[in-house]
Amino acid sequence: LAYVNVDGIGQRQAARHSATASAALARVATRVMRSGAGARVTPSRPGTNSDQSFNGIGVPLLQLNHSRLDSDGGYWWWHTRDDTYDKIDFEVLRADAHLYVDAFLELLTAEVYPIDLMAEAAAIGDALAERGAEAGGRLNLGPAAARHLELTQAFATLQTTLRPMPDLDRALVHVIRPLHRVLYVADSNAHPDPGLSLGPLPGLAPARILSEERPDSDRFRFARTSLLRERTRIVEAIDEATTRARALTTRIRESSQ
Repeated sequence: LAYVNVDGIGQRQAARHSATASAALARVATRVMRSGAGARVTPSRPGTNSDQSFNGIGVPLLQLNHSRLDSDGGYWWWHTRDDTYDKIDFEVLRADAHLYVDAFLELLTAEVYPIDLMAEAAAIGDALAERGAEAGGRLNLGPAAARHLELTQAFATLQTTLRPMPDLDRALVHVIRPLHRVLYVADSNAHPDPGLSLGPLPGLAPARILSEERPDSDRFRFARTSLLRERTRIVEAIDEATTRARALTTRIRESSQ
């Protein structure tokens, strides 16, 4: 249902709260930090690194952070032989653990699994706009944008239809899975990307090449071919998520009759 990364907790002199989360779980992270730590945070997008192993299978991500300030030396001992017992503050560890308990309780016991469908739809819409701007008007993302409008409408209908029913949690993850893959993985679902962040919709990262190169250059042509193929992949993912959302909406309505 989710990949929750628990890392770097209990740091001595921890003073800064932040969070990392997929768009679909950002609302959970924000609420937990506000209610449990009195901290108002805007969760950042998960990067591509060794701790994000499940992007290819489309599982949403959540991580809560409580760290030292840079002015206090930061988390300098991380992954060194100096990362020893004396670096733990057990009161901080207790507070950090309570934050995760709160998050797990919501993920595991909420009547309706707390995936934010509209945030996920907005994330892919924003990413399409960003990549289009990078291409300098030389990449037609209209087909994906048109499908995105249908997706947003389908998600809005589903969001207002949601009510408790058997296996709804996994069904909701199933709905967003195609979107999560293209938002975070540039290659096959079975081949995790290397530890290099290419931003949202990483398969469209070559878009900037179109604004940098002459249209008759080999670099431009290779990039354009790659981007058109990725556009097809994105359109397919959006269509699949839309179809799944509509099917789940129908299933919920039928179950309540």
